[in-house]
Amino acid sequence: MDILIWIILVLIASVIWISVFDSNRFTVSHYEFTDARIRKPVKVVFLSDLHCKMFGYGGTFLIEKIKEINPDLILMGGDMITAYPGHKEDNTVNFIKALYDLFPIVYAFGNHELRLKIYPEEYGDTWKRYTEKLGKFGLGITENGKWELEGSGVDIISFSAERKYYKRFEKMTMEPAYIRETAGEADPSKFSILLAHNPEYFGAYSEYGADLTLSGHVHGGIMRIPFPAMGKNSSGSKIVMRGVISPGLKLFPKYDSGRFDKNGKSMIVSRGLGTHTIPVRIFNPGDLVVIDLKPENGV
Repeated sequence: MDILIWIILVLIASVIWISVFDSNRFTVSHYEFTDARIRKPVKVVFLSDLHCKMFGYGGTFLIEKIKEINPDLILMGGDMITAYPGHKEDNTVNFIKALYDLFPIVYAFGNHELRLKIYPEEYGDTWKRYTEKLGKFGLGITENGKWELEGSGVDIISFSAERKYYKRFEKMTMEPAYIRETAGEADPSKFSILLAHNPEYFGAYSEYGADLTLSGHVHGGIMRIPFPAMGKNSSGSKIVMRGVISPGLKLFPKYDSGRFDKNGKSMIVSRGLGTHTIPVRIFNPGDLVVIDLKPENGV
């Protein structure tokens, strides 16, 4: 009996140590896309679900890594701040400003930015303070709209779905027409990147016409465990790591991390960088996503 107790204690201690370790580090995921519409090489860094997490004082470690990568553009896919009553936003603002001083940034909504905006009775003036501080150095959060990286042939489309598409225990259907009405049409003459926080609606995103969708939200499934590989997104491996649960309390979410393909379109799901509802990461470090966009002719 004593041995069993010791085994249980060791397992609990191990899980706690792994969670602390993985919650305070990040890895770099690399992806590459080639397309005839891309006119020049573009290196993109994609950040999602920071949730005010700072790697080093003021985010120094993460900032230094991004400086080393030296991207042409930083895309922020939402939930950089956490919607929490009385929450202080200064660390996140200062972190974003440090990056904005170095690189162009497009910052799109996540569900936490959306909640801050539409529920002032719950979160007070956090949204007003946050956006005003970002605006002082020139950065706005794009709820829905389009931004072109000049001379590149690449369009960035920001899409913010309504709150109902984030409900935990309701299965919603999203139509491509809803995305067109909300964010505008995708230009087929450009390589379009859709910033859409919730990956659950990849079918709609691909039918909408986005060549590449960038999502987060799922936090890599909180805990990742080995599973037999199935489908073409397994990269030829017999065993893959799968996320266990999403912040929306869905077990084994289909789109948890990595690249997915459908109807000739692609989606990259970041494991995110921070935590909130379930404040642990097990075998699931933060995810800094780097994407190389290249012309088809290699120029």
